[in-house]
Amino acid sequence: MALQANGRATMNEQSLLIAFIAVTSVAVVLQTLILAGMFFSTRKMGQRIEALSTKVEEQVLPLVEKVRGIVDESAPQIQTVITNLTETSNLVRAQAGQIDETVTEIVSIARTQAGNAGELAERTMQRMDHAAEAVQHTVTSPMRHLSALMEGVMAGFGEFVGGRKVRRTTKAVPSDEMFI
Repeated sequence: MALQANGRATMNEQSLLIAFIAVTSVAVVLQTLILAGMFFSTRKMGQRIEALSTKVEEQVLPLVEKVRGIVDESAPQIQTVITNLTETSNLVRAQAGQIDETVTEIVSIARTQAGNAGELAERTMQRMDHAAEAVQHTVTSPMRHLSALMEGVMAGFGEFVGGRKVRRTTKAVPSDEMFI
């Protein structure tokens, strides 16, 4: 800054100082207007929030209280349902275990009975074979004796009548063909 002899600033500097003060004043006024706009906008928003808060208090809070009351009333019933489901699940598991044991026992009995039926069939076949042998022996033994007796009578009759011997070429009772 250039000073004149009497200590004053020059005109050029004064103009700059006035311009600076003018710009600063305009900026302060602008800031004041912006702050005023923000104040009114915030005040308007506050009124909207207050209206919304009133609606929430009037409509939502009673609904929340109703829901809380329903939950409080339903809690014992829900607990009862959960308890019943747990008991039912335990009962179903126990019944399934008993059914498994029963089915296992039935299968075991069926296997045993199948084995017994096989043994019974085998014994029956053996007894039938034994009975067939006994019947065959009972029937063929007397038939052989009768056949031998007849051959003796025929031989004796043949000797008595003419001295010829009568011989049979086949047996009267075939032993293997007697029984089927």
